[in-house]
Amino acid sequence: MDLMDLTGMSRDELGLFVADLGERKFRGNQIFSWIQEHGITDFSQMTTLTKEFRESLKSKAIIQEPSILDINESSETSSKKFLFELYDGMKIESVYLPEGKRRTVCLSSQVGCALDCKFCATAKMGILRNLSAGEIVGQLLGVKRNVGERITNVVFMGMGEPMLNYNNVIKAANIINDSEGLNIGARKITISTVGIAKKIRQLADDRIPFKLAFSLNATNDRSRNSLMPINKMYNLEECFSALNYYTIKLKKRITLEYVLMAGTNNSDEDAQRLASMIKKLNCKLNLIPYNPIFGETFKRPNRIELKGFFEKVSASGKRTITVRWSQGKDINAACGQLHANNI
Repeated sequence: MDLMDLTGMSRDELGLFVADLGERKFRGNQIFSWIQEHGITDFSQMTTLTKEFRESLKSKAIIQEPSILDINESSETSSKKFLFELYDGMKIESVYLPEGKRRTVCLSSQVGCALDCKFCATAKMGILRNLSAGEIVGQLLGVKRNVGERITNVVFMGMGEPMLNYNNVIKAANIINDSEGLNIGARKITISTVGIAKKIRQLADDRIPFKLAFSLNATNDRSRNSLMPINKMYNLEECFSALNYYTIKLKKRITLEYVLMAGTNNSDEDAQRLASMIKKLNCKLNLIPYNPIFGETFKRPNRIELKGFFEKVSASGKRTITVRWSQGKDINAACGQLHANNI
């Protein structure tokens, strides 16, 4: 008999699972709390359950987290990159990002990515498969156990396009948000997308409470087509229409992410177009200096170029604009640098 993996189960699902075993549903809540709040993977340690039930669970279920193969710690910051191995031997990376009082974990949603963004190392892997909700949550549980600190924020900005694994990502985010588990607030959970317009609309229709970030990275379709081929399917007009739909329906502000590459998307014309674009949307803007990846010739802007671009975009003063320096560049853990060898 196949064992049931409980790692990615919601409280409701665990309630139904234990009911099928002849137990009262509140036992499901107890199991959920042991796994998600306390990080317990051994049924024998779940001391609020009867001894007989614990023994029964061992023959019917498992708590299967990805195993940590390697941890690299940045010498520049305190960030850590985790290499995980999944049940089938495939590998993914996640990143722990401490900053001030914040303890953020950047989670992966897929093994590799299908979207071929030219400035992203994960794209070089191609797409191998989606992660289950349990594999997504398991990354967070593994990081939390290793660092020994409460995680305050979660961003779905690791390997893969979260909107192409919509159901598992939303399920994992709901588990992470659950007050009986890790209890990370909805405003502290951010889901990123390159612009799968129909899924942005679905987020609004489903009234998903988590924050949304949109990877923009270009100010016209010609440039974005070359940097991000998904733009040929969902162009800027369609993406911004979906984003407007989202912000109006949910009355929420989104974050635009703009990876700044010298000589590629940082011209005066780009700055003017970007300033115009952000005026039309309820948003804030993060400017992210490009992080180098192997095999690509894109260049990070120098401080003078960055300052000039920032000043041109922010001249209108209509939106919050922040320069976000990625942590972990020295260990290939920064924005766009995640890559795991799955040969």
